[in-house]
Amino acid sequence: MRFLMVCILVLTFAFNTAAQNLTNTNSANLPNRTAISEVSEYNKIRLTGFDALYNMDYSTARAKFTQMTELSPENPAGHFYLATNYWLELLNSSRRLQANLYSSDSFYAETEEKVDEKVDKEFRRLVQVALQKTEAQLKNNPKDTEALYYKGAAHGLLASYEATVTRSFFSALRNGSKSVDIHRKLVEVSPNYFDAYLTIGMYDYVVGSLPLTAKVIGTIFGFRGSRERGLGELNLVSKRGIYAADDAKVLLVALYAREKKYSEMLNLLDTLADKYPKNYLFKVEKAVTLVKLNRAKESFQLFEELLKNKNAQKIADLVHYQYAEALTNQGHNSEALEHLQMVKTTNVASKELITRAYLRAGQVLDLMSKRSEALSEYQAVLKRENVFDSHDQAKKYLNKPYSVRN
Repeated sequence: MRFLMVCILVLTFAFNTAAQNLTNTNSANLPNRTAISEVSEYNKIRLTGFDALYNMDYSTARAKFTQMTELSPENPAGHFYLATNYWLELLNSSRRLQANLYSSDSFYAETEEKVDEKVDKEFRRLVQVALQKTEAQLKNNPKDTEALYYKGAAHGLLASYEATVTRSFFSALRNGSKSVDIHRKLVEVSPNYFDAYLTIGMYDYVVGSLPLTAKVIGTIFGFRGSRERGLGELNLVSKRGIYAADDAKVLLVALYAREKKYSEMLNLLDTLADKYPKNYLFKVEKAVTLVKLNRAKESFQLFEELLKNKNAQKIADLVHYQYAEALTNQGHNSEALEHLQMVKTTNVASKELITRAYLRAGQVLDLMSKRSEALSEYQAVLKRENVFDSHDQAKKYLNKPYSVRN
């Protein structure tokens, strides 16, 4: 079950956003309820909004998506993208837009998650409005491809939100299943609607990667998949998708990490970083990947460049944290500890990441045989709000020193 949740959670990076390549399409590819006179302006607003979203300019993205709802009120797209913007901004503020977070057992600990009620209410309202608009369109035409796409995407967005924000994993599974079912129906109606293969490809990869026993049981109940087919479908979206080409690239980055295809990861990260130069998360992921390719010197250099870049200071806490992880990987524990201490003092630091930095600092100090100092870090964790299973881990290492074996 945990592996299945990991696979769903990498959808954190499959933003289910749209229209990165719409400048090269004609009106036949556009939402079919957008008037021809609105096409040019609608696309311009949409493209500007998504460029802002991928460059982490959430206020500009929100303004553009709001314009979309005003220009084409019956179209679900604007409300769907506004919900997406809320979700990604929330993930970024809590530093949950990082691939390696979701491969950790800690993320799946059963702890009560405190969610901003105002943001949660608005997010759900926007998703429901988008779903209502898709239902209205499907009532008139059950084979409306755009309506089917956005209906499936909306359930996919709910699945990703429940998994990454509220961490309601079974609710995430239910909505994820709905998303796949709807998009399968879509490709039956329109086989060349390549964007729908984003969720289908992910499904095929997940089912195809299950342990043999689970796979056999799944086959009995009609669940069939193929890891290779799933990766192939995602690659198809990355090359031919109108709405989700870049989403597929980001999702492939996460899956290639699991497959240990680090060279392929690096190529995709270079492409994304070049296209969205203000999204420094891609550069952080690149630095992490370079370490895995035994190119630590290049990795450290990139981290140093990010720390000196004034425009990257909005995620300085994350840069310091990931730099510390890379240094620890190479056995540079003293330098790693310095960066973990910087996480705590950075003005933009996420409260969640600060707690994780205290815990990690304790672990690094244990590796350095500085037990008394490590104990202080673990005790500090217990004085802070619990993040995932941070309190359980701190208690564990208060009783027994941390080592790479535990």
